[in-house]
Amino acid sequence: MNTTNRNRRHEQRGLSLVELMVAMAIGTFLLAGAITVFGKTRDLYRTNDAAARLQETARYAMSTIEADLRMANYWGLMSRADLIENGPALDLANLPAVDPTYSLPAELTGYAGTINQCGAMWAVKLPAYIEATDSYTLGCAAAGDGAVAGSDTLTIRRASTQQIATGAPLTASAGQIKLQTSRVQGTLFSTATIPAGYLPPLSETRALVVNGYYVGQDSDERDDTPSLRRKQLDVAGGAPAITDLQIVPGVEDLQIELGADFNDDQNADYYVQPGTAIPAGDQIVAVRVWLLVRAEQPEVGFTDGRTYDYASRTGANVLTPGDNFRRLLVSKTIALRNTRR
Repeated sequence: MNTTNRNRRHEQRGLSLVELMVAMAIGTFLLAGAITVFGKTRDLYRTNDAAARLQETARYAMSTIEADLRMANYWGLMSRADLIENGPALDLANLPAVDPTYSLPAELTGYAGTINQCGAMWAVKLPAYIEATDSYTLGCAAAGDGAVAGSDTLTIRRASTQQIATGAPLTASAGQIKLQTSRVQGTLFSTATIPAGYLPPLSETRALVVNGYYVGQDSDERDDTPSLRRKQLDVAGGAPAITDLQIVPGVEDLQIELGADFNDDQNADYYVQPGTAIPAGDQIVAVRVWLLVRAEQPEVGFTDGRTYDYASRTGANVLTPGDNFRRLLVSKTIALRNTRR
């Protein structure tokens, strides 16, 4: 027998069926492992990305409200709304309503419709520098399909941080409701002329700022996505106007507690829910804010089984979503800067 041919046939032999099956099984096992690792990594990335987006939304919404709150009761060169000579006083028997004997100054009477659009004297109720309600009760309609049921509103009144230049006639701000303040008094006006008796630089001109925060059922981007919004005093066409502005989509609930000081030490001695009467003489010096932030898209395979129990969302009012949206609850206690009398 030719041993050379026999050896050549032996060298050309391929894999046996058993060897091929073993190789395929190992390959399949390794491929399945790689797919599993990829899937888990992808899910982890999506979870982390969703959490980061929730934190970003919460941070932006809270910082917007906080910056506004810290300036509440700021009126330029002074921080006492009761010294604004043609501004309203509050009805001590029906706080925080305006004294029923008050009437608008002559140059603002033509804008009464706008001033009262969201409530009686809503745009000029200066002594009520912080006002909160436990549901949407503003007279001006909420955007879209309305406000989220049970969510609070928060109204902040103050002067603008940017001073209006007084070196020339205030033509650009004609029709805008403004404040002229000195160290001892102030006045509301809307013309392009500084009120008599006020001489810069011993007085300043600033725009009146009124912002009413609430949570709407819809966002500007899509229906059924809640958003933090605000009604704000603006100017359009040379006249005051109330506009509705979206702050950020994804905020599902806003809850407020007001911290009041009864001994003038500028520290909150007690906190109350919106709608709770604060005795005359006590002063709001801090505000607790809760924001419940919801992802804009549902997440497959995730169910929010948490019970959200906070602020007035207690007892029968707790939130138990049970849906596929991720959520983040944040809260902060914010001290007001301009409350020293």
